[in-house]
Amino acid sequence: MALGLAALLVLAVVPAASPGAASAEELTPNHTYAAGARVDASAVGVSVVIPEGWVGRFGQDARHHVLLLGSNDVEGIGVILFQSDITAAQVSSVLAEPQDLGAGVVLRPIAAPVIDGSTIVAGYRNETYIGRALALLGPSRNAVVFFVAGPPKNEAAYRQLLVHLGTSTTFGPPAPVAASPPAPAGNGAGGAWPRLLSDQALHYFSSYNSGGGGGGMASHRVLHLCADGHFTFSGDSLVTMNVPGATGSSGGRSGLRGRWTVETPTETSAVLVLVGDDGRELRWPLRYDGQKTFLNGQRWLRERSSVCR
Repeated sequence: MALGLAALLVLAVVPAASPGAASAEELTPNHTYAAGARVDASAVGVSVVIPEGWVGRFGQDARHHVLLLGSNDVEGIGVILFQSDITAAQVSSVLAEPQDLGAGVVLRPIAAPVIDGSTIVAGYRNETYIGRALALLGPSRNAVVFFVAGPPKNEAAYRQLLVHLGTSTTFGPPAPVAASPPAPAGNGAGGAWPRLLSDQALHYFSSYNSGGGGGGMASHRVLHLCADGHFTFSGDSLVTMNVPGATGSSGGRSGLRGRWTVETPTETSAVLVLVGDDGRELRWPLRYDGQKTFLNGQRWLRERSSVCR
């Protein structure tokens, strides 16, 4: 990271330590936000304004709140990652790693991340693209990371983008998690939730195109919940960046196996608990409205599993 860029960002970015404006829109999965919209990740306690010339699309999984940015005017793709219960050391450690987009597209750090109080900046490069990152740390162990990548000719635009995002950021205390709507009655062994989910395959699809041929992202996740208590979880993703004279793409596959249960801590909430064979644990709030199944606030399509026996 060139010291000039680091100094520019550190001096220009002075985020407010107060909640976002009352007119902020709460982030909703798969919703698109236009330039000038203030969006609020209330669960994390971070609010930010979509810059002019860019649009954002929000996605969410069990651990991350991600807003993807695209532009019809500037080639490249941006990512806003909202994080809770995280430290400066953890953020810096992630920014110090190469950013691997797969298919040979790896952006390597130019230098160690530069830390100045609650601000961290980092830069990346390979033979074709550059990347720039800005992280802001909030007062409640919350943080937001901005990352943008594309052709070197757009470096000035990327700096301007990061400065705009940083100066528009406000922090507040993370909002308490609201209780899920009532779960089906009879949730013990052999109850409604096991009957609904056993031997089912749950599918979640998401996609995003940045516009202007700049690139995009698509993913598909599938969760098989077998009646014997075992599960198989897998996901495929594709990220592309298209710029004149060069196209970069990455593909990835992740997987997890283990055992699943449903917890019902109260009469109005249910949680799907996935404990992987490697010790990892995922806890997703469950909701069923009589027709649609929701995990962690997202709708998943349900069908008979071809994996469970």
